[in-house]
Amino acid sequence: MRRSLRILCSSLLWGLGLFLLSGCALYAGRIRQPRADFQAGRYEQAIAKLKEYADKKDNDELLYLMELGTVQHTAGKYKDAISTFLRADKMAEIKDYTSIAAEAGSVLLNDEVKAYKGEDFEKVMINMYLAIDYTLLGDYENALVEARRVNRKLDRMITEGKRPYQNNGFAKYLAAALFEARQEQNDAFVDYRQLLKWEVPGAMPYLGVPLLRLAEKMGATQEYEAYRKRFPDVKDYALGPKEGEIVLLLEQGKAPYKVPSPQFRLAPVFHKNNYATRAGRIGIDGSATKVTTSALYDVEATAIKELDGKLAGIIAKKVAGIAAKEAAAYAAEKASDSKTVGFFTSLFLHASDTADLRSWTTLPATLQIARFKVPAGQYALSLDMVMNSGGTITGAKRWPKVDVKPRQIVFLNYRNTD
Repeated sequence: MRRSLRILCSSLLWGLGLFLLSGCALYAGRIRQPRADFQAGRYEQAIAKLKEYADKKDNDELLYLMELGTVQHTAGKYKDAISTFLRADKMAEIKDYTSIAAEAGSVLLNDEVKAYKGEDFEKVMINMYLAIDYTLLGDYENALVEARRVNRKLDRMITEGKRPYQNNGFAKYLAAALFEARQEQNDAFVDYRQLLKWEVPGAMPYLGVPLLRLAEKMGATQEYEAYRKRFPDVKDYALGPKEGEIVLLLEQGKAPYKVPSPQFRLAPVFHKNNYATRAGRIGIDGSATKVTTSALYDVEATAIKELDGKLAGIIAKKVAGIAAKEAAAYAAEKASDSKTVGFFTSLFLHASDTADLRSWTTLPATLQIARFKVPAGQYALSLDMVMNSGGTITGAKRWPKVDVKPRQIVFLNYRNTD
């Protein structure tokens, strides 16, 4: 009998050690090198490793797909990114079904035994990236589909899920600009109006010009006068027959990452990441005039707020899990008629329980835009980054040849991780 108990206890300890050591092979350990490659600009290395992980089809498949799509997008592989994000979107849309075995395992062990389904804001960001990538490929029709899906998803989360979420100003502004690019002025006007109604602070610097322009063009006299009062500093809003516009879509900073909650170590909270910049300034080479980007969607604040709102529910589940572990340990003690077995069962179950710290780690902190008009022609453009400390990183990005045609909107994109 004693020999059997020793074997059982040894097996439990071995299993515990194997479980704890396996943490190095779990998501946090696997993503470390691809993320470092991504931030260093070694995109091909990051893509190769993330493809390998995504093809394993394990509990973290959705995460690897989202990370892979981000790297492909940043590398300018927009078609590849679209393919990856469509696959991720399909996976994220699947009903949140969890097998009885996996659910029991998450209670007795931890949540990483379940497939990662994505935070709500992550599911929205999949469609946001699809909209951006379609835009950069010139496929405005599909870009509009995805931009509208962003806020439809949010509407559903708000009405059906009773979540205190806000609509995505970046997606709405992009949709409005895309309608303008397609000469669908009425639809563009509707979306710009909606942005004004939402009172998105970041949209205001780039909202007066299109609202005044479209209100005048469509003969909306009362609205035009209201917008003149709302945006008194906006004078040069008309777009001449030989003028075009440039819109920069900037992904700035690094999204927050999950850490154990200081209140309860078994529950995760988002912690702000370190990044030095807060905005960009873009302009024509040789010109002293530059326009500053404005944040229309705060990924960082959204992530922190959403997870904080779920914290009480996560803690309640974890507390129930503690009771379940003790019940399982007691059952093992009674079945074996050994307190030692019960002790080591309890030790194993509690030591294996940790906060689920999985998240989409290559996201930016904010999505920003800048917009300005120029005479039709070819331009060399440069982007400087404005630092949190007040300084400037000059020459962060340069576009040597940007062709702007009359009445055309040219969309540019840049990802800054500093």
